[in-house]
Amino acid sequence: MIGNKEKCPCGSGEIVENCCGKTDMPGTNIVQEELKKVLNSYYETSLSPAEIQSLEGLLKEWAGRLGEWMEEEELVTNVSDYYFFIVRKDLWRRHLVKALNRTQNRGVRAILKSWQNAFITFAEVTKAEKEVYHMKEILGSGEYLLAREAGEPEDVRAIVAIVLEEMRNEERWVMPISAIAVNEHMSDELLTRVQELAETSDEKNSFDFFKKHLVDIYEVVCKLDVQTLSDVVEQNFTPLQREVIEILDAKLEKEELYPGAYEMVLSLMAYYFTDQDPKFRKPEVLAAAAFQLAVDTNMMPNTYTQAEVGKLFDVSVSSFRKHTDILLEKIEELEKMMEEGKKDAAYPIGTNPLPSEQMNWQVHMLTQKHNFDSLEEAQAYIQEAMQQPFEPENQQQEAQMLCYMAYNAETIEQRHDFAVGAYGADPTNVDALLLQTELTDSKDEQEKFFKQAIFSGEKQFDNRAEDAWKFAPNRPYLRSLLQYGVWLYEQDRFADASEMFIRLLSLDLFDHQRARYLAVSSLIHQGEIDQATRLLEATEEVSEGDAAYWYLSWLVEMERAQGESSENALELFAKAEQLNPHVSKLMEMAVEKMSYPKSVALIPGSHEEAHYIWYLL
Repeated sequence: MIGNKEKCPCGSGEIVENCCGKTDMPGTNIVQEELKKVLNSYYETSLSPAEIQSLEGLLKEWAGRLGEWMEEEELVTNVSDYYFFIVRKDLWRRHLVKALNRTQNRGVRAILKSWQNAFITFAEVTKAEKEVYHMKEILGSGEYLLAREAGEPEDVRAIVAIVLEEMRNEERWVMPISAIAVNEHMSDELLTRVQELAETSDEKNSFDFFKKHLVDIYEVVCKLDVQTLSDVVEQNFTPLQREVIEILDAKLEKEELYPGAYEMVLSLMAYYFTDQDPKFRKPEVLAAAAFQLAVDTNMMPNTYTQAEVGKLFDVSVSSFRKHTDILLEKIEELEKMMEEGKKDAAYPIGTNPLPSEQMNWQVHMLTQKHNFDSLEEAQAYIQEAMQQPFEPENQQQEAQMLCYMAYNAETIEQRHDFAVGAYGADPTNVDALLLQTELTDSKDEQEKFFKQAIFSGEKQFDNRAEDAWKFAPNRPYLRSLLQYGVWLYEQDRFADASEMFIRLLSLDLFDHQRARYLAVSSLIHQGEIDQATRLLEATEEVSEGDAAYWYLSWLVEMERAQGESSENALELFAKAEQLNPHVSKLMEMAVEKMSYPKSVALIPGSHEEAHYIWYLL
């Protein structure tokens, strides 16, 4: 996306951080933050039953073609990107129209307008500079620039990617949604295969061609990847190294490896031979080391002890274990690089609805009175209806529409005007009652409106859905519990606050509003350390990548030890600091805490996330 020192896309000639991206936080820019928010919110788009069925059909088809080589997570990601940006390009464009209506930032608007062109490209890298690839379409005449991230390889010769066009000051850039880099070993062969496909295809333009044949191209890439690895072994390994692979192959043929596992083992062995140049006499030693690596990293369902692996290859454990450990260190290094790459994935927090909620609610309102004979009929009706402005049928619907307009308002004055209108249309509407709390300074009045909102929401709540959050009419009630809990928390009424958050978690089992950390913090504040510990343990699996989880775990440990820093507390704090190093500075300086935000997308490890964690501590 747009860097701080680049020229602003608005065309002013200024650099981003001095123009449309200007913020009070060094190292950040508003243009980049808003664009990330637009992308992240798109993946929350609610799909109709027919659309879900279509997506599942694609996933099944691609799994049949690519499941041998791609792990499930990678497969799901590729299919989702293909569906949301190519198959349903109409959804993407509709999402962009809404995003354009919500922002007046000229730099953001310039990029959003060019993002409407989502397409698949198969392009040659004509020149690789330190920070940019120069690209030329292989089946067309288009040329564009692609940002090159630190650490990306030198030998990229072509890229197959789903991209968004970015016009930056008359330069044509593309931003990849998902991409496969093709190295020099397979680029010629892949080019030949794709050209053969193009020559026999009936599609009249490149968009339709790639839309139809992307899975075919991915399949070719996967097969060539395996073939390329075999060629590397044959052409670059010494006879002794090839013997290692032959011995390893003979043993692995009897195992049921998970998709992609064999390629991973072979790639790591290629790295080990070329980068480390290990000294060995018996090829069975390194074959055993690679086999043990597959066992240690769960690349296959069968398990073996080290002694069993030694017996299988007729070598001692001490002879192969040191080689396995070096290979494991390489895997840890790769995983760390992947985690670094994920740090830009922002997550939303706040008391406002997510951007996708309004559309979900409208779809529900449009379809609740219809009895469709088929999913196709329902899908056709929704697609046609969503092209038209939503017209409320009664006072209740008008009130909810005004509430969404309030939540999306550009100014505080507009927000308050819409809030007044919503309450006038329906004084029992949950969101209208919540918005009334912003129109008075009286704590008693605010609490009265919160309690009325919860009472009204509870009567309307439908608990029949397996995931209550997915039923859009339930969300105002869930939101009322969060907002009242936050209000109580900020009044230092921690016992009442924790009651609200735990009640919310019991209804929203997947915790879409990240209430678990507020609940833990409230329990710590009131001295309920055992209950806070149990809640942290219950949510560990979904939380262990979050800095907030580890800082709160550290705080629990410190409270349990009455402020004494134990070895466990030091370990927890070190883990927390790894994920976000900025929190300790806020603690040292006793920086004034923020109020809980209405809506913000936080990047893991960022200064903004540190302020959120400091709020919890």
